[in-house]
Amino acid sequence: MMMHHFIRRSLISIGILVLPIVPSLVFAHGYVLKPESRAYACKLNKNTQCGSIVWEPQSLEAPKGFPQSGPPDGQIANANLSQFSELNAQSLTRWVKTNLPTGANDFTWQFTAQHVTQGWRYFITKQGWNPSAPLARSSFDLNPFCTVDGKYQKPASVETHRCHVPADRSGYHVILAVWDIGDTSNAFYNVIDVNVGSGSPTTPVDPQPPKPVQSWNDIGDINPLDDLLVNDRVSTRVFDTNGENPNLKTELRVTSTANGNRNVWPRLLAEAINREHSALRAGIKNANGEIVPVSGKNDVYSSLNSGIQRVEIKIERAPISGAGSYDFVYPKSIATYKAGTKVLGDDGRIYQCKPFPYSGWCTIQAHQYVPGTGSNWQDAWLLVK
Repeated sequence: MMMHHFIRRSLISIGILVLPIVPSLVFAHGYVLKPESRAYACKLNKNTQCGSIVWEPQSLEAPKGFPQSGPPDGQIANANLSQFSELNAQSLTRWVKTNLPTGANDFTWQFTAQHVTQGWRYFITKQGWNPSAPLARSSFDLNPFCTVDGKYQKPASVETHRCHVPADRSGYHVILAVWDIGDTSNAFYNVIDVNVGSGSPTTPVDPQPPKPVQSWNDIGDINPLDDLLVNDRVSTRVFDTNGENPNLKTELRVTSTANGNRNVWPRLLAEAINREHSALRAGIKNANGEIVPVSGKNDVYSSLNSGIQRVEIKIERAPISGAGSYDFVYPKSIATYKAGTKVLGDDGRIYQCKPFPYSGWCTIQAHQYVPGTGSNWQDAWLLVK
């Protein structure tokens, strides 16, 4: 049935979850911890001018099947995700490098959420490759120098693989680490910048390192993902051992353009959390261990014995009148979509499914085809308004 009403957009954003998103794809995320992937080195501020990948190095997901499919040439480093395009820059000096000897080395993955795994594969650039050209299949030896069987099991939160770096490599090389998921059509792609022929072999990372005694647990982040408009609202969703606890919710309404700046509203929300709830603190720890709200990214903490386990940040866009009509809020009833179906995207715009032969893409539950935001959304959808 056609619906006519004001558009209301909502986005749930946290360090481990972004909604709305295709449910089958939200659970698996991970990155190469050691030697540090290009994305993880961005998170550590060892690489600079990286863009938004600093908030989510675990999210470099694309169709599996490399090299026959997967991210296209020139888009390998960012997994063909436009929001992470800065990762595709390539030169001799652009990225920090890890010294890596030939022979046995350990490659360690950190999984922020585990998933049934088909396996892992490691590729390395050819000797004599061009380090100043965009990464392409022609840059790599397409026979992986290391493969690990995932046995269609869920890995531990930290997984280490012993791999032998080829003896005929030296100097600057890029290693492409691929995590092939076992029960979806996707994989995760991490590039690692290394200087081969120097340094000591990498060693495994303790999957359960001892944690120092502390009075606060880090349970989530307030990330400066976007600018907000006047009357937009941002709030917390707080979860304890019994599920979501609405009594711990904090809500902030944007009252001015200045307060909606992406580096301002996170501080205002952190200040509101600290005023309203004694079991929660938001901010950044200073040298004295105090949690102080700051501009930009803020961490959210819960007191040790509170039972509070995590926090999500919800952004609700103010209604936009007269934006048009649609059949469904994407991805509701996605299997029924056909040529001409109109949907409301999570960006608040209306999209129409393309005519045959493109209409089949509209029913595919993969983030690449999410209208307006997926890397390949224009294969399936037309922007109506």
